[in-house]
Amino acid sequence: MIDVLPWGEHALSACIDGQQVAMLDFSPCGGEATLNMLFVKPPFRHRGVARALMREILRRYAQVRWVNRGREWTRPTVRAARPAPAA
Repeated sequence: MIDVLPWGEHALSACIDGQQVAMLDFSPCGGEATLNMLFVKPPFRHRGVARALMREILRRYAQVRWVNRGREWTRPTVRAARPAPAA
């Protein structure tokens, strides 16, 4: 189970079994926001952690106009999961 929790005013943290495994940082300014960074620890990649963070940020800030490199991010969506790489 992935728990997504606020981390300060402008970040979200993802935890699995009480261990922090990912972080998402963003900058809001008026009615706009920019996604600055999303990092998932390597052992926890390809498990849907980044997807959970993105879904939560888009849910919490649905009314915000998201901007990417100065241009509007017109339809921020989260793609379906891809299969995990073979070990």
